[in-house]
Amino acid sequence: MSRIIKVGIVGLGRAGIGMHSSELAEYPDRFAIAAACDHAKERLENLPERFKGAKLYTDYSEMLQDDNVELVSIATRHPEHVPMALQALEAGKYVNIDKPYALNNREMAQLAEADKKYPGRIFLRHNRRYEAPFQKAMKLIATGVLGEINTVKLYRSVGYCRRNDWMTMTEFGGGLFTNWGPHIIDQALQYLDSPVVDLWANIRSIISIGDGDDHIKLLLKAANGRIADIEISGAHTLPGRELEIQGSRGTLIYPVDGRIKMRYVDPEIEFKPLKPHPENPPMKYGNFDETLTFIEQFVEIPPIPMSEIWKHVYDAIVNKVPYPITIENGIAVTDIMEKAFRKSNFKPAERFL
Repeated sequence: MSRIIKVGIVGLGRAGIGMHSSELAEYPDRFAIAAACDHAKERLENLPERFKGAKLYTDYSEMLQDDNVELVSIATRHPEHVPMALQALEAGKYVNIDKPYALNNREMAQLAEADKKYPGRIFLRHNRRYEAPFQKAMKLIATGVLGEINTVKLYRSVGYCRRNDWMTMTEFGGGLFTNWGPHIIDQALQYLDSPVVDLWANIRSIISIGDGDDHIKLLLKAANGRIADIEISGAHTLPGRELEIQGSRGTLIYPVDGRIKMRYVDPEIEFKPLKPHPENPPMKYGNFDETLTFIEQFVEIPPIPMSEIWKHVYDAIVNKVPYPITIENGIAVTDIMEKAFRKSNFKPAERFL
């Protein structure tokens, strides 16, 4: 019989109920919800069946005193993430932190110090690293059929929505970049596979009701020459692609709600050394000394639940397998976000820098 990790969830809003608890319920042989906490008493009422038997709290400090809780999963408002994580670690718990796990470099430095003091106890929730299209695209890049990757374009639209909840208010660390930025930047860094040496950013508020941003354009240049072109928008009525990868031998695209499509030079064809012609070329555009054959391919994406991240949390705690999302990953993401806010001179966000 496998060991069951007892989890306490703090924050019973959209993330805590709809994501953390529902994902944990997919692995009843690994996890059990032992406790739940929310400052709003009404949120402790009429909870889903998966909370049956869980001890309910309105005081976070009291939940941390519960010896039955081994892992604390934090799904509260953004400014509470680091303070609550540090408090849980001091109480001897493992801690799973939803993004943004830190609002700035100063907070990320606190988590890095805590990781030294409590090694192996902090889990950064980059669940979008387990999106099926991302996983498949990484494997396709590794085959080499696209050649040397030069540009990766990542788009994420949340539709056209004049959102007006707390996640649009910088008072609570809100804004679309803080909400979605960690996910997409983490993916971009995996595609770049090299440290970022330069960035350009434009962060704006277009239709948001709050003072937070809702449209982001970010360009990252890596030491290996690769470029990541990122666009995240909450003011987009016609989203098209989520991903485009350009390589020296081909291109991969992933349309919204579609299959991956690739078009690349036949791997059997080797590029031979050619000389440019200084004289006037014929009327035909292109290379008249070489004929290339291209392969077009649609690639089915096997279903991979983003809850897959919990398997890695379990293996790290029970089997001592290193968690694949490192503190260094978190430092890199947070640093890019802070630099992007500063370069954009997005005023409301400055209170968190």
